[in-house]
Amino acid sequence: MRKLFLVVLIVAATFTLGLAQQSGSSKPMGIQNMGRAPLGPDGVGRVDARILDDQGNPVQGAKVELKSKRTGGRLCEAWNWSNTAGQAVLPPLHMGQQLKLTIQAPGFVKQTVSLDANSLKEPVVIRLVRKS
Repeated sequence: MRKLFLVVLIVAATFTLGLAQQSGSSKPMGIQNMGRAPLGPDGVGRVDARILDDQGNPVQGAKVELKSKRTGGRLCEAWNWSNTAGQAVLPPLHMGQQLKLTIQAPGFVKQTVSLDANSLKEPVVIRLVRKS
């Protein structure tokens, strides 16, 4: 019984240490990063976009669309809408050298930004400007 208690105690201590290390990480808006940079040319990657208004508040319902021009002139597209936390995780797709991210939300100016595929290892934070 004593050995079982010690094993449970060690497992609990290890688990608690792991949680403590995770809580100190720098995650934008406290949400886990779901983005992935491709490992090479025409590799598969995924955008994790964080859509905010000019005050830094999350914007729900923004359409986030990625267009990727790959070698040979092929075009890949993926899109999704932001949730209540302002996060939009796009489906994985093959990434070329030219990436264009377009964000549209009711009441805000449409934005298009160019991205480097290697930057996708971190969330892409976009601040929208309200229409006048």
